[in-house]
Amino acid sequence: MNSENTLKLNKDFKRLYYRGKCVVTRTVVIYIQKNRLGRSRLGLTCGKTVGKGVKRNRAKRLMRESYRLLSPSLKQGYDVVIIARTGIIGKKCDTVLKDARYAFSKLDMIL
Repeated sequence: MNSENTLKLNKDFKRLYYRGKCVVTRTVVIYIQKNRLGRSRLGLTCGKTVGKGVKRNRAKRLMRESYRLLSPSLKQGYDVVIIARTGIIGKKCDTVLKDARYAFSKLDMIL
């Protein structure tokens, strides 16, 4: 994933938190909102409640991999923020992938 397809600015994250649609699962929370760029951008967050650095980095890797596997079947032109919940600790990639697929289907993002 290159730097053009990532959310980095705090104002972009806040815009999604206040105006975006949201679905909560056991392991992740996903916010989406349509953008005007024609391509999707991804932002990942993982708070200190998830654990120390090693656990937070693993959670971000799991979320990034789940998005990578699902992105060919997702609609384009959306900003997406995925937030790790404490339930992600100790989970395998297929569990996070299943939760992310469920959330994206509830948000009507799957083609």
